[in-house]
Amino acid sequence: MTMTRLLRWYGSGPLHLLVLICSFALAAYALVRLFSLRPLEVAIWFVGAAILHDLILLPLYSLADL
Repeated sequence: MTMTRLLRWYGSGPLHLLVLICSFALAAYALVRLFSLRPLEVAIWFVGAAILHDLILLPLYSLADL
């Protein structure tokens, strides 16, 4: 694949793609390690963070944007 085809297909350079893939791999590794140690606490934290963001923070910064 040539560089122009990669830029057209992906939208950025190959270094950016490599860093993105590495960061997703690191996040997946951390998530697997956390779930192996404390699965219930991690699940509760994720649900709590989603509720906090969707019900409290999103309306607040949407109002601030007005």
